[in-house]
Amino acid sequence: MQDQFLKAMSSDGSIRVVIATTTNLVEEARSRHKLSNTAAAALGRALTAGVLLTPLVSRQGQIVLQFKGNGPLGTVFVDAYPSGIVRGYVDHPQVELPLNFLGNYDVGSAIGRNGILQVTIDHGFGVVQTSSCELFSGEVGEDINRYLCNSEQLGSIVVVGTHLNSSHVEAAGGFIIQLLPDHTEDTICKLENNIATFGTFTNLMLKGLSLEEILGRIINGFKILPFEETKLLYFACKCSKERFNQAIALFGRDEILDMAQIDGGASGKCQFCSEDYYLTKDELINLAQNIQPLS
Repeated sequence: MQDQFLKAMSSDGSIRVVIATTTNLVEEARSRHKLSNTAAAALGRALTAGVLLTPLVSRQGQIVLQFKGNGPLGTVFVDAYPSGIVRGYVDHPQVELPLNFLGNYDVGSAIGRNGILQVTIDHGFGVVQTSSCELFSGEVGEDINRYLCNSEQLGSIVVVGTHLNSSHVEAAGGFIIQLLPDHTEDTICKLENNIATFGTFTNLMLKGLSLEEILGRIINGFKILPFEETKLLYFACKCSKERFNQAIALFGRDEILDMAQIDGGASGKCQFCSEDYYLTKDELINLAQNIQPLS
């Protein structure tokens, strides 16, 4: 099944929901960055959170999430766009921790429970907003929930999950439910009952339920307005050989010629997607020749 997200709102204006499946893009990130299972679980949750937040807070532009905890993973960084493109990385992708007492990947300890979640929203027309809140648990979902409660003053439920076997990501996805101003106590009771009998998101995916079927379980008992069209999601990066050339050009003509003669080439790796780039000696010389010497 292709990764995709779907937005919905109840007809009485009490809740809105964003739901997404992200298995393929999380597996792409795991494979590219050679992530341990703990790192894959952490980055997978964060990538899913970025995908879910973007349609709620930015119709254009982008959203950047940075989980800066005191755990061994270092910073967990996610860059997501309303078009459905997302990318991200962790500082230390090989970190592996024992399972926690529930038998799950110990994402909270890997990210750390002391630190901040920084959220930067680019609305796409020259307005950039950055805010932060203290990490609550390092488990991603709870921290995103705390951010939403603080920033938008709306009650919310955030569920993000990544299920892995010994070799790859089997299922990943999640949802955000936001309580809107017209909600009532009955709204909360319905949601609590649905969540209590829901199980886990990734287990429903593994059972073969579609995005719409999972959504139906979450919002059982609510009349929903017609769904917006589902949007496909991808792990993709803005890096390119041309951008690598531009970065090398910043060193200046003389230093590039030194690279060509001494090192015989130049290499680099994109932090976001782990794509490798290389310029041969001849390519460096050609690049240098196109740069005007300093007078």
